[in-house]
Formats: sequence, C-alpha cells, structure tokens
Amino acid sequence: MDAKEILYGYKMTHDSGFAPNPYHGVLTLATCKPLIRKCAKEGYWISGWTSNNVQGKERPYHFKDEEQKLIYLAKISKVLSFKEYWENYPQKRPAELNSEKGCRKGCGNTIVTKDFEISLCGDNIYEPDAKSTLKYKQHENPHHGEKEKERDLSGEHVLVCEEFYYFGVENAIFVKKNDIVHRWKKFSSDDGKKIIDYVTKNYSSGIIQKK
Repeated sequence: MDAKEILYGYKMTHDSGFAPNPYHGVLTLATCKPLIRKCAKEGYWISGWTSNNVQGKERPYHFKDEEQKLIYLAKISKVLSFKEYWENYPQKRPAELNSEKGCRKGCGNTIVTKDFEISLCGDNIYEPDAKSTLKYKQHENPHHGEKEKERDLSGEHVLVCEEFYYFGVENAIFVKKNDIVHRWKKFSSDDGKKIIDYVTKNYSSGIIQKK
C-alpha cells in the first residue's frame, strides 16, 4: 500500500491548540495518541475528528455520531525523537507560566495571534535529562502534568507535518466517509484516499479560518 494512502484517524475530546499544535508554520503531534505516534511513518496522514463532546478553545461543542466532522488533516513530514524535537523546535516550547499570565480563557485561539497566547500552547515540553524520570524533564505548561508524562513518552516519537489543514473544532467540516471514527482507526486505502483528495483539492494548507 502506498504511504500516501495510509490515513490514521482518531476522535478528539479537546481542541486547545496543544495536541495537535498548528502554530509556527508546522502542525505537530507531540503528546496524546501514543500508539499512533509510535507506529506512524513519514508520508502517512493523520486526522482528528469530533467526538460527541469537544472542549474548544473558548467553549464546548456537541456533535451527533452521524454528524461527525473533521478538525484537522495532516501529512507527516518528519518522525522525531523527543530529543530531536527539543533541540530543533525551540519555538514550540511553552511560555513560562506565572501568577499573572496563566492559562486564561482563549489561549491558543486561532483567531488570536498574540505571541504569548500562542506560545502557551507550546507542545515541546520534554527536555532530555538523564536524572529525571523516564530520562526527560517535563516543563511546566497549562495542558499536561506529571500524570500524563509516562503516557506521552510511551509514544516515542513526535510527528511534524509541513502540509496540514487545520480547521479547529470551531470550523470543523463534514467529510463523507464510510465509518464513524471512534477511539482511533486506520482507514481503508479507498476511504483514506477519498478523504485526503477531498480536503487537499478544496482547501489550502495551513490554519483555515471560517469564511
């Protein structure tokens, strides 16, 4: 099977701008979905779909199964170790948190372009450290704490996507497919190709704002 026809899909319950992180010119998946991150390869595609309830950047959204929508589609350009990601993508590191500038409502909002608000959603949170648990130090961030560390790192890889179509739950689109995505799945080659073709032919790569 051609790599360009391999599409993984998973159901999203949160869309905060953290996982995936569509900022700074590339979309990255550095946390969550460890099984997909562990087995995905360069050239594969990944997609995030609405669950029945999705917490958006400013409010929750609700969907019926038969109305499931696409939040993002992305083609994997690089599969990196956490060490490689830490060293090569400093712009993706989270902003330093403090009492005055915590994770306030609206952080990561695709409409807000203030550097600090976007950097709060930085997903490059694992710095190599031989003395730390699991050999990585987790940097403070508004999204994942120590209880998520082991699961995050079990994915082994960070996925970097230079071609991506990020709608966000606010602007999620309906794309015809044969099956409802539940927790996660690998689409058939025919269904995957149809989804990829529809999105890539009708939208431009990047963060897509509602028209």
